Amino acid sequence: MLLEKLFGLDEFGVAVYRAAAGHRYSDIESLAEWVGRPVPQVQAEVHRQMQRGLLRLVGDTWEAQDPALVLEAEHASERVELEASRSVMVEQRAALYRSGLFADYLAGRRRPGPHDRVVTILDHHQILLKIAELVDSAESQVHFLLGGQSPAGPGQVQYIQDLVWGMARAVERGVRVASVWAPEYVAAARAASGTRRLPPLGWVRQSSNVPMRAVVADARAAILPVDPNNLDRGALVIEAPSLLVIITDMIERIHRDAQPLAAPPPAADPAVQRRQNAVLALLAQGHTDHVIAAELGVTIRTVRRDVADLYEAHNVTSRFELGAVTASLGLLPPIET
Repeated sequence: MLLEKLFGLDEFGVAVYRAAAGHRYSDIESLAEWVGRPVPQVQAEVHRQMQRGLLRLVGDTWEAQDPALVLEAEHASERVELEASRSVMVEQRAALYRSGLFADYLAGRRRPGPHDRVVTILDHHQILLKIAELVDSAESQVHFLLGGQSPAGPGQVQYIQDLVWGMARAVERGVRVASVWAPEYVAAARAASGTRRLPPLGWVRQSSNVPMRAVVADARAAILPVDPNNLDRGALVIEAPSLLVIITDMIERIHRDAQPLAAPPPAADPAVQRRQNAVLALLAQGHTDHVIAAELGVTIRTVRRDVADLYEAHNVTSRFELGAVTASLGLLPPIET
């Protein structure tokens, strides 16, 4: 019976609810008379339905409540409990990955032999270069986590700047990039790029539960730190297909749990808007960044920032898409002088 499944109402319970709904503000004695049952039995059922939210006591009488709202409230409560459980799970999973136990498991899968490249070890000086190399050589997809040690110092800032443009180049090549960044790395990347907006970096999300730096490129190689909290201990380069599946799944779970990167507010400066309109028009005419920069009297870097802003504004990841979207919407403006 549907109502028994939804609200735990048997035939008698349904009769009591319908009596209260049809005879608003009835007392217990009246309800007992309507359903033809003894007062104690009706009273017990009324109190059970009150606890469920189906009936409300008004003075000495009873009023039926909207069952649809009761159902919504129950589902809302379940959603809150599920979300709380999910948040705990996300935090615990991140703590597990940070603990190094996951890396220990993967390292333990390494097989001996000079020709076996299932797992190799990188010196800590090689980690950042190897990550950049994998991103630059990717042809189809990159899964990436950026977390762990705080991005402090000029070397880290330069690394982040190089990484940002490396990922942007990968997206420009048509590589599918799915990444999750810790908030401090998002801030550092924006500072390194000299603008609050990042260039188009693919499917970027943000989470405070990014446990480490990790990258998987083209399902052919992955890099994980031996100790997420201490890069000086080096990293693992993993090429075994079965282990790559495990690492990719880890990154995709973290990606699903993360929040989309909030776009900063657009520039309000009219001069910037006019310049970006001119960039848009020149791009539509097929000009290169160098030609656009010379035409507008600005630097190449300024043009690239403007292009990144235009990508973000129109939710595209390539110049071809930008031209197609803006043309279809009639947004291509004349060059303003």
